Formats: sequence, structure tokens, C-alpha cells
Amino acid sequence: MLKKRRTFSERMIYLSTMIFTFLKLQWKSFFRGESVGVNVMTKVFKWFGIVYFGFITPLLGFLTYKVLKEKLEIEDPFLYLNKNLIYVFAYWIVMRYFIQPIPVVSIKPLLLTPISKSQIVRHALGKSVFSFFNIIAFFYLIPLTWVLINKDYQVNQLIGWNLTIIAFVYITNYLNFILNNNDKLLYSIAAILVLIKLLEYYSVFDFTIYSEAFFYSFYTNPLYSLLPWVFLIWLYFYVFKYFKNGLYIDLGLKKRTEEAKIDDFSWLDRFGKTAVFLKNDLRLIKRSKRARGTVLAGIFFLFYGFIFYFSEDIYGPSMTFFGYLFASGGFLFMFGAFVPSWDSQYYSLMMCQNIEYKEYIKSKWSLVVIGTSISTLLACFIYSFLGADAIFAVLAGGLYNIGINGYLTLWAGAFTKTPIDLDSNKNIFGDTKAFNMKTLLIALPQMALPIALFSIGNYYYSASIGCLIVGTTGILGILLKEQVFNLIIKAYKTEKYSTLKAYKQN
Repeated sequence: MLKKRRTFSERMIYLSTMIFTFLKLQWKSFFRGESVGVNVMTKVFKWFGIVYFGFITPLLGFLTYKVLKEKLEIEDPFLYLNKNLIYVFAYWIVMRYFIQPIPVVSIKPLLLTPISKSQIVRHALGKSVFSFFNIIAFFYLIPLTWVLINKDYQVNQLIGWNLTIIAFVYITNYLNFILNNNDKLLYSIAAILVLIKLLEYYSVFDFTIYSEAFFYSFYTNPLYSLLPWVFLIWLYFYVFKYFKNGLYIDLGLKKRTEEAKIDDFSWLDRFGKTAVFLKNDLRLIKRSKRARGTVLAGIFFLFYGFIFYFSEDIYGPSMTFFGYLFASGGFLFMFGAFVPSWDSQYYSLMMCQNIEYKEYIKSKWSLVVIGTSISTLLACFIYSFLGADAIFAVLAGGLYNIGINGYLTLWAGAFTKTPIDLDSNKNIFGDTKAFNMKTLLIALPQMALPIALFSIGNYYYSASIGCLIVGTTGILGILLKEQVFNLIIKAYKTEKYSTLKAYKQN
């Protein structure tokens, strides 16, 4: 007996029903979790960020042509823009990989329902279409196009060029799905981009010539814009098929048996009881994809200070110091923001053992100190060519991160009850991100006080005095370690059972 084919209206009704079902499930998941308060605050900060960038990005679109023409004295700003689009998209891919969350859905419960695998995958892929990383491109392109039209560029040709750029934006969107599940491909692309930049820097090969010719051809020949859209459609179906074929409830149950290797880290024994926890954290970083990605994200923020240094006349000295502060605290804000969530899978077992909270907290703080110290030393080396003032600012920021922000991060961990699935790489839609909005929620308030202290010192005296005030505050925090530990331990004991309950929900 032949199955009756659905009409177009029936398909639309069915599609609308499925979308409503998924949205309802996500709504319930959001408000029924133990960390609903943090989730609400995260959403508030997220929308503040969206409003901010929604205002700044169109402004950049309006000013791009003028700045390139008048400030940088570029003869043809549009050609210059096309010349550097290859690096824009490369940077866009990197930002997506570290920041843009993959639309995570509860795979296992959904696979036990009548909802088909095709619908699950289609929902996850379709949800990403409305990602902030995609929508923000329109906020930039519309005012830029309006300016170009007023500079006598052809409207029909600009339409073809804009369609091309939008297609490439969405290509990076779906490439992000593949890169999040294929580290070797990511590292290969990164190595190629670094090689291209080095060849250009040493005047061996200028790849931007070909970038200019490639992207400008979509302006001179608007029909060429069909080609990236054809590739985008193919990429969508490729990603769809890839994830659908890997979507099984028992995925990852069968494992290869390999010879077990033990990492003893005996050199940590000098730390006494704390060494046990330090060893576990180092094993975690070495073995977990999520943890390794977090450390890599921290390394990425080492270069954050250059964003503000080369634009100090726009942002001012306070924001330049903010860049140095963040550069020295990359490991703290990326890895430390997830304490004690890293231990969520075995947290209940730990609480059943004869473990002193003081030793546990001390081990986490020691790890933060080690990571922040390494980040600070690397940042000092990276910014050394900017002068002694930059090194002094980095050291001041490092001391503050150790002496104040380290405590605040650990204290906030008692209330951030978000479990982490260390095996998320086995889940086709697992959350493998090293960064999310909750880390930003924790990090932003921690930035306010040091920036305020620096600004006061800089306003009344000098930037050096501002750095001195911040660094001295960090040293005082280190000296008051025992007193602060008692407050943090009290918070963890108070939130102990609610934390255990939240982690069991995973």
C-alpha cells in the first residue's frame, strides 16, 4: 500500500509543529535547571552585548570607507577591503570555533521519541542560521553598501557582491560544525593560514593579490555569486548527512582496548595533599578535548592587548590596560571559570570521601596561580617590544589576577552549577566549546574594579601609578589568602547539596 504524499500546506503545518515542539522543550530545559538564575543573568548580559554590537557594527559599516580613504589614504578602499577579506573570514572561522556555541540538543531523550533523526539534525542546523555571527554581517553590509552606492559604485554589481559575502558567512557557519568534530582539519587550516601570513610578511608570496582578484570578480561579474551559493547548499546537505549518519543513542559504547598509560606527575608530590588534586587536573587537561580546548582559548587571549594598543587614541589608556589584564588572565578566565564543574561527573563521589574542602580549594587556586603565572610570563615576552610600560602593566595585571580575580573565580564556582560532560566529543552535537557566555558573565565584573583602580591612578598621577595601585592590590590579596579561603570554603559548604543535585541532572 502506497503512503499518501503530504500536500504543501500539510508539510508547513508539520514543520511548524516540530519547530514549536523543539522550542517548548528548550524553554522547559532552561527554566527547570538548577542554575536558572545564572541562565537568566547570562541572557540579560547576552542581550546587552547584542544591543551594543548592533549599534557599533552599523557605525563601522558607515565609517569603513571614510577611514580607509582619509585616515589610511587608501586610493580605492573597496579594492583594499576585498584584498583583506581572506583574513577577515579566517579570523571569523577562529572566532566561531572558540566562541560560537553549536546548537546543542538533548540527543538521547529525543531519539527515544517519535521525532525522526532528520528532524533533530534539521532543527540544530536551522537554528544556527539565526546565530549572532551570521546576523551581525547584515548590520555591517547594509550601511557599507549604502556608502558605496553614494560613491558611484553600481547597485546591481554590489547586490551580487553582497550575496557572495553572505554566502561565505554561512559557509563559515557550517564549516564550524565540521571543525568542531575534526581537530586535525582545524590544525591543518590554521597551519596553512600561518604559512601564508609568514610568506607575505617576509615578502616571499603575497596571497592578498589573489584574494583581491577573487572577491572583486563577484562585483565585476555578479552572476559569479551563484557559485558560492551552490557550494553553500552542497555543504549544508553534506553536514546534514554527516551528522544524521552519526546520530545514534549507543554511539561511542564500543571502544578500542588500548594499553593503559598512567601519568604519575611525581614532581607535584612536594605540594603534599594538594598534589592529588593537581595531578587529576593535569590529567584532565591532557586527556579531555574540552579541557585542552579551554587552555588553547586562554593562549589565544594572550594577544588580546594588541587590539587596544594600536587603537589607544580611540579607546584610551584604561582599555589598553584592560587588554593587558585579560592577556595575563586567559587561563584564569577560561579554565578557572569552570571550577568545580570540571569535576561534575565524579563530584558526588568526592564528597563521599574524607576530603577537606580547604585542600580541594587550595589545589584549584594553586593551578590558577601556575596557569596565570605562565600566561603572565608569556605575555611579558610578547609585549616586550612595546616597551617597559607594557611589561609593567602586564605584571600588574598578573598580580591582580592571582591575588583578587583568582579568589573571585573560585568563589563564583560555588554558585555556577553547570555540569560539564567530559565525553562530549563522543556526542555528535556535544558542547565542546572552551568559551561560553557564562564565562563572560563571571569575567566582566572582575574587570570593573582593576580598571577603576587603574583609571583613578592614571587620572590623578600617571599610568605607572595606576599599574602600581592594581599590582599592590593583588599582592595584598595574596597576603590575605587564608582569610579569603575561609570565606570561599564557607560558600562551598553552604551550596554543597544544591550543587550535587544540579550535577545529578546531567
